[in-house]
Amino acid sequence: MHFVAAMGLPGGGRTFVTPRFLRHVNMVCLANFDDDVMIKIFSTILQWFFVKGKFNTDVSKQENKIVTATLDVYKMAAKELLPTPVKSHYLFNLRDYAKVIIGVCLTDNTTLVS
Repeated sequence: MHFVAAMGLPGGGRTFVTPRFLRHVNMVCLANFDDDVMIKIFSTILQWFFVKGKFNTDVSKQENKIVTATLDVYKMAAKELLPTPVKSHYLFNLRDYAKVIIGVCLTDNTTLVS
C-alpha cells in the first residue's frame, strides 16, 4: 500500500505531527521559489500568450508589471492574512498566484483598450 500526503507548516489551526507518526513515513520537503524565478516563469507565460493572441505592443510591454504587481499582492496577503482557527481559509500558495495569471490569459485582444 502507498500512502501520499501533503501538509503545511504547523500554526494557524494546523497542529504538529507526532514523532510516533513520522517514524512510518519518508518526508520530502520542497523549497519555495525565489521571486526572480517566479517572475521569469510567469513573465514567459504572459509573453507567449500576448504573442499568440496578437496583442498590441503597448499591452505586451506590461507583462512584467502585471507579474510583479501580482507577486507583491500575493506576498502581502501571505504575510498579513495569516490563518487562524476562525479563519483557517487564509492559506495562500502558488496556485492562487497562478490563478491571477490564468485570468489574464482568459482575455482576448478585442476586450483590452490600449
